[in-house]
Amino acid sequence: MSINSNSSDTSLVTSNEYYSISNYIVEYLTMILIALGVVGITAGSHSVGLPLYKLNPMHWVIYFAILLRKPSISSILILAFALPFTSLLLSGHPLVFKSLIMSIELSIYGIMFISVIKYFQFTLGFAFVISQITGRIIYYGLKYIFIKFKLIDSMFISTSLYLQMFVFCALGIALFLISKKYIAKKRINNIHFS
Repeated sequence: MSINSNSSDTSLVTSNEYYSISNYIVEYLTMILIALGVVGITAGSHSVGLPLYKLNPMHWVIYFAILLRKPSISSILILAFALPFTSLLLSGHPLVFKSLIMSIELSIYGIMFISVIKYFQFTLGFAFVISQITGRIIYYGLKYIFIKFKLIDSMFISTSLYLQMFVFCALGIALFLISKKYIAKKRINNIHFS
């Protein structure tokens, strides 16, 4: 699957400028509100028997927040921890140690995605793949350790690998389409008539 934006345009992930504490506070509260909204929808669907959580909505939120909001790294970390722990507080799921693993995984997705584009000048597609691989390795490594120490009671792979690959491809395509829209918009906005 190729998710090449034909550009290593770092403006896709370069954070908005924050000049004061109040701007950071507003950004952090925005991230928490995003988490509440996503978790509310997911918990609501779970209570009526629709397992939306299997489509990894928290993963989608991290990547969409980066492309659409261009937050600071600290805002992404707040969002990454707010998503699973808000879900835990509202629905009792996932349990504490699973929420911790998920928070770390989501943080890795955000940090790696931004870093690979911004600092290494790679394309959005490559950054997505690298962040997903890194996040999954850390997630399954921590999950293995937590299962061994009986901190969580779970199967090592609890979601079908086919479903995980489907969600990976769907998320990759969605990111590609969003990035194309923003790159095209930026090019249009940069046209000057003399």
